[in-house]
Amino acid sequence: MSGLTGRNDVRLLAEIDGEAVSHFRLREFENGEGLAMVHASALASLERVRRDLCAAAGEEVWVIITDAVRTQRDLERLAACLGWTDQGGAVARNSKHLSRHGGIAADLVAMTANGRRRIPQRELGRVCRRHFDWVKDDYADGHVHADNRDRAR
Repeated sequence: MSGLTGRNDVRLLAEIDGEAVSHFRLREFENGEGLAMVHASALASLERVRRDLCAAAGEEVWVIITDAVRTQRDLERLAACLGWTDQGGAVARNSKHLSRHGGIAADLVAMTANGRRRIPQRELGRVCRRHFDWVKDDYADGHVHADNRDRAR
């Protein structure tokens, strides 16, 4: 990926309640091969989640994207480690992370900007449910999956 350094270092702009906001960069949504995409509805939802978390915490909160767009090859590699959901694992065969869905999904965690406190998974999931169509917040590693499977249509 050394040839791709900087390629996706683009600030993303969303309009939230009539105000232009920009707290994410395209590179945060890229896979290991440099493919990057995020649907406008997912970006707006992430900005709203960030805003609500900052208000609740009374301080700056970072929303950290741990996984976003995936290729079929990415999905198969992940399933080799975690298994397919239809066989008791954690990876859906029709994952909303797949590029064919247009960047509607993200896995995320959140923490205060000073690094002193990670936002608990259930709290992050509760806030995500206000702004995303579908949320799963029971992963063992503490991340939250959120997607806009309906809003993106």
